Amino acid sequence: MPTSIDRRLEARARLAHADLVLVDLDGCLTFGARPHAAAARFVEMLAGRYVVVSNNSTETPDTMAGKLREVGVPVDPERIILAGTLMIDELLAEPDAPPVALYAAPELAAYAEQRGLRLLERHRHGDTARVAIARDTTLVYDDLNRALDQLARGADLTVSNPDLTHPGVDQVPVVETGALLAVFRACLPHLKPRVIGKPEPLMFEAALRRFGTTPERAVMVGDNPQTDGAGASRVGMPSILVGPLGHHASIGDLIAGG
Repeated sequence: MPTSIDRRLEARARLAHADLVLVDLDGCLTFGARPHAAAARFVEMLAGRYVVVSNNSTETPDTMAGKLREVGVPVDPERIILAGTLMIDELLAEPDAPPVALYAAPELAAYAEQRGLRLLERHRHGDTARVAIARDTTLVYDDLNRALDQLARGADLTVSNPDLTHPGVDQVPVVETGALLAVFRACLPHLKPRVIGKPEPLMFEAALRRFGTTPERAVMVGDNPQTDGAGASRVGMPSILVGPLGHHASIGDLIAGG
C-alpha cells in the first residue's frame, strides 16, 4: 500500500511533467481573503504552466488578480478562469442571445454590461426567457421571489456553479451559489438548469483550449473531490486532492524540495 511519502513523490512527479496544472482557488491557494503560506511558492514553482480555475462567481479575472497580488500571490489575469465570468461569456455566445435577468454581484453585472450582454431591469416582474444566477452578496428575499416567479413562468436557468459553500477563513463554510439553486429546486423540483462551473466539463475544456493541451498532459489540483476531482475525471484528466478530503494536507506538500 502506498505511503504518504510515496503519494507525495508521485504527485510531485506528476506536477513536474504536466504541460498544464489547473489549480483551484478556495481551499488551495486561499482561504477567504487569506493566502495559503505556500501559495506564492507554488505558483512560482509552476512558472508558466498553471491556470487558476475557480467556481468563484463574484469576481472577474482582473479583480481576482488584483486581490491575489495584494496578498503576495502574483497571478496573470489571463491565467484565471472563473465560473461567473465564464457564465457571462457562454450566455453571450448563444445565437440571438435573449436579455437576461441576472442575479449576481455588482462586479459580475458590470462585467456583463462591459461585454455587451443585454440585462433586464433587476426589479422587473413577469415573463423573461433567461435567468442567470451567481453568488450574490446583495441578494434579498424579494429577489428570490422575483427570480422564482420568472422561473415558474418558464424562464431557462443558467447557474454559475453548484457549490453549496466554499471554504472561508479557518475553514468556516461560506454560502455559495449552489445553496441558492437548492432553494429554487426545493420550490420548483422540475428545474433543469445549465450549470457552468466544476464539476461540469466546460471550465476544464476552456482551460485546455486556452493553453493548447490535452487532458492527459494536464493535472487538476483541488480540495473538493465532488467538484475538482469529479470534474477532472469527466474529461479524462488526473487530479491531486489536498486538504481534509485529500491525500495531501495542503499545496505545501506538493512543492518540490519542501
